[in-house]
Amino acid sequence: MYGVLDIGTTKIKIFVYDKELSLRYREIVDNVTSPDGTQDPGLIAASIKHFLNVAREQGVRKFGVATYRASVVAWDRGGRPLTPVYTWLFGKVDDLYGSRFAALQHLPKLGILFRKYSPLFKFLRAYRDGGLGGCLKAGTCFLWTLDGFVAYLLGRRYISDATNATLSGFIHPRSFKPIPLVKELIGVELPLPEVVDNYGEFGDVEGMEFRVLIADQQAAAVAEGATNRGVVKVTLGTGLFVDMPTVHYAERRGLVPLVLYRVSRDTRYGLEAYLPAAGHFIDGLVSLGLATYEELSGLDPGGEYLYVLPAPAGLQYPPAAWVRGALMGLRLYTRREEMLSSVVATLSFYVRYVIEAGRYKAERIRVDGGGSRLGSFLRCLASVVDAPVERPEDYEGTARGVLSLLAYGDGLVELGKPLGRFTQISDKSLYCKRNFETWLRKMKFLKNLKPFFQAV
Repeated sequence: MYGVLDIGTTKIKIFVYDKELSLRYREIVDNVTSPDGTQDPGLIAASIKHFLNVAREQGVRKFGVATYRASVVAWDRGGRPLTPVYTWLFGKVDDLYGSRFAALQHLPKLGILFRKYSPLFKFLRAYRDGGLGGCLKAGTCFLWTLDGFVAYLLGRRYISDATNATLSGFIHPRSFKPIPLVKELIGVELPLPEVVDNYGEFGDVEGMEFRVLIADQQAAAVAEGATNRGVVKVTLGTGLFVDMPTVHYAERRGLVPLVLYRVSRDTRYGLEAYLPAAGHFIDGLVSLGLATYEELSGLDPGGEYLYVLPAPAGLQYPPAAWVRGALMGLRLYTRREEMLSSVVATLSFYVRYVIEAGRYKAERIRVDGGGSRLGSFLRCLASVVDAPVERPEDYEGTARGVLSLLAYGDGLVELGKPLGRFTQISDKSLYCKRNFETWLRKMKFLKNLKPFFQAV
């Protein structure tokens, strides 16, 4: 039996699969994020302990872990947390982000590391607020991304997998070596972990073999076969992520270079853009009583388009951390359905924009995450892109990706091939197709963003 532990921003999940790769057990607990974007690492540790017991009781022999990314925590040699987890949604760094860093973001190669959403400023926040300089220098504590904390809890090894380590800001995704000058520029001195493959021997945990460690979005890319050029993976969960595999290392202005996986001598690369908290924006509409998930899914978009920017935590791409969610163009008789139609359509517009801005040739787009159950979003997306849009039968892409790596290790699957069955979206929406240019024109007039939209 295989076990998969999926540590997500909003949920922590355990999946148990048999040797035929069929799901036998699943359990989910909430992962609570504070309003400031931090989480309690003690809750995460307690959930891991509980799910390890579940896995053992279910007869699991090998297991793997996926974690959410670009989130920072400190802990001591006993595995006790010293700071909260500063998640990728944490944004209270204005007091740290002075003119020096604002200037550094314009550097040709290193600039992307010094934008406000960068994990480097979460490291700096934890370093300063936790008073960690002394213990880091003495070697009695650790400061790293969440995967390192989880791996330490499980195996008492200070390691970080290739997909997570290269999103820290300290490790270069092409060489897997420390990026020169970053520690000096950011003012944080810390020991770096051993960078490990996404499949390996990471220890024996309560009689179970710990074999896989990977970032959640990259695990989903593995599941959807989006490690091969042309297959774009879109995840609508807490955020909206667009991952475009390039196979070899590549850079594009403003897009994040990704390691999709590293196994033995095989490394696959991609480019990514994401809309932070896009899923939270939808959850907010539901919590305010403006919609239900069932209504959003069955919605037939129509009416007048309202300009919507579903970005309550800012934009990662284009780089605009200062942007917040917006709804403009309300009229005296605007209907609720028109507002909901505009939100759904805008999410699909963002996906198309990213693909075109990245000058990427999409041959197939696979959508996973909880948002893949929103039929209206899928119909809009199928209407505005020039490639088939597919939805997997099992939307838990992260879990399937970890399972694929576990099965690969036992010779059951070929790495790079999708795991699962997919349905092509055939219905289209004329409303979405005709309003993309309207949205794009409005985006071109946002302060400081005009250069990013002129070429699209």
